[in-house]
Amino acid sequence: MKISRLILKLKLFYTFFIAPPKSWQLLKKSDVLIYDASGAELMMPYLSRYSFTVMAMRGESVNLPCLLHAMLKLAFWKGKPLNAYIEAFIQAVSPKVVITFIDNNVAFFEISKRFSDVKTIFVQNGTRGESGDVFDGLVKSDNYHVDYMLVHGEAIGSHYLNYISGQSIPIGSLKNNAAIKLDKILDDTVLFISQWHSEPADSTAFYIEDDGTPIYWDVFFEAEIKVLEFLDKWCVENNKRLQICGRGENNDGPEKFFYAARLNNCVWEYVPRTDNYSSYQLIDAAEMVVHIDSTLGYESIGRGKKTAAFTCRESSIGSKATNFGWPAILPNNGPFWTNNQDESQFQRVMDYINTVNDEEWKHTHQRYASQLMEFDPGNTRFIALLDQLLTKSERQYYVN
Repeated sequence: MKISRLILKLKLFYTFFIAPPKSWQLLKKSDVLIYDASGAELMMPYLSRYSFTVMAMRGESVNLPCLLHAMLKLAFWKGKPLNAYIEAFIQAVSPKVVITFIDNNVAFFEISKRFSDVKTIFVQNGTRGESGDVFDGLVKSDNYHVDYMLVHGEAIGSHYLNYISGQSIPIGSLKNNAAIKLDKILDDTVLFISQWHSEPADSTAFYIEDDGTPIYWDVFFEAEIKVLEFLDKWCVENNKRLQICGRGENNDGPEKFFYAARLNNCVWEYVPRTDNYSSYQLIDAAEMVVHIDSTLGYESIGRGKKTAAFTCRESSIGSKATNFGWPAILPNNGPFWTNNQDESQFQRVMDYINTVNDEEWKHTHQRYASQLMEFDPGNTRFIALLDQLLTKSERQYYVN
């Protein structure tokens, strides 16, 4: 066991410090440090009035002056070289705010305790769960503090506060809020949000639970197959056209073939993703939306779209965190959702979505939206928080 841990540490050290391209650039002081380049492009438009630096955290590059500084720290030689490097980087940039789009990075939770004069912010980037996600094995710690947790809704914000001290602010999805809402609707169109992923080669597990339980691809996507079989019939019976909101950008790839093999009766169309916001345009244009447990599906609810949620994956993989609205405490069956792989429940939900008038839907939507997914067009709450914490300065940014 000790040997395997040592090998893992050596691999991580190589990946983060040895393999990446090196930069000898001395870091400049900035108002904001973006922790992890992933998702940084979504935050940059809101930081244009401030100076900011991006800290690469995935082996894209390593700043050698910071690495040398880190090597002078005791933590570097006590098995925590990444922590030492993060500290050296923050000391070099001396930011007022450290922000990340990676809300499930546990190392980020510890920054505030080491830099009490720096404000920390995380922006939730996707729907959270337990198995294989941040809450899998997470234990409350006095070292975990994030000043401002910008979350999708009240339920997930309250759940984070069980483990991390700080202030939870429901703002919805940064990306969803930035997508301009369209009013034109294509009648008789049902949009199904794809969560397809390629099948592993050689029949290996799709992923492995922390307790060692393998989850295979066909088991994970059992929910999709049952829902598609139902929609194939329902769309014919109700004279609806089915659109598939694709994850991929290829119009003739394996994702499309997955649906072609399972849709034999209805009129359907696969629509690939063309840019960061094309999926939101499809949502706005559809008469109704169907999803299983995707972030985009909850974003559709946030936008006020008539959305059916067949959050029934627990029947296949045994994870309650896939149930509707988790960690909100909601019944297994509600007006526009079901956690059961039950065709009669699918029928009930789709019939409701199909017949509910706009006024009744607005009332139903308002009962649940604040728990699940806020909607703040233009991200006014995010902008207001930045203005509260920062003073405007000449625009400049650095990537390291």
